[in-house]
Amino acid sequence: MPDVTGSAVPDFEAPGICTVIDAAPEVRGEFLPVEEYLAAFREDYARPEVKTFDKLECGQVFKEPGSASWGAFSRGDWPEAVRLLQDAVPAMGQQFTKAEERGLTLRRVRYVEVPPSDYLVWEMAVLRERVRLGEQVRVFVSQGRPGFSAPPPRWFSELVIIGTVRLYELRYKPDGVIAGAFRFSAPELIDACRADFDRLYGAAEDLPSFHDRVTGPLLRDRCAGASA
Repeated sequence: MPDVTGSAVPDFEAPGICTVIDAAPEVRGEFLPVEEYLAAFREDYARPEVKTFDKLECGQVFKEPGSASWGAFSRGDWPEAVRLLQDAVPAMGQQFTKAEERGLTLRRVRYVEVPPSDYLVWEMAVLRERVRLGEQVRVFVSQGRPGFSAPPPRWFSELVIIGTVRLYELRYKPDGVIAGAFRFSAPELIDACRADFDRLYGAAEDLPSFHDRVTGPLLRDRCAGASA
């Protein structure tokens, strides 16, 4: 197993995120099925006053049927997955060019349980390319979910914070395909979750060093095994 020391995040409370997790159904934000969520997300993301986009990603396995690289990975063809990822980089770069033009900062905190799942080995290669293109990604390792006095439910997979205007808590089906998202608009809750995110981000490890030490060697092993 590659060395994962040095990437654990110290324990601390995350009151904003815990509020989202603990919210009762009757006080939760509106749940949007996937197509409605995507439409609302695009509208919020495009708002000119939005200058930061933060994502806390905790799920260890997702399905991404829209990605050709993920499709190759899911078939066990690791070399083809890497090749298709490289083919996709120019298209990926368009998002970052547009973000730079509008002064938008893109940040992500990626939580990793060890040993990393095969999905995470693949996703870390994708995130490494996103870092090269301009996204600010940091990683932390833990055996429980981040920043909580007790582990939250396993369904807590992803939180998206769009500037100071919107918060989405994404939900996924049991097979790992996105189902939709709860939408929150209360400014005080958004501010609290942004503060939690900032603390997690500040305590985590830069993705390139984590990938070089941990998931990069695992990716090379997967590719070598598939080619043997």
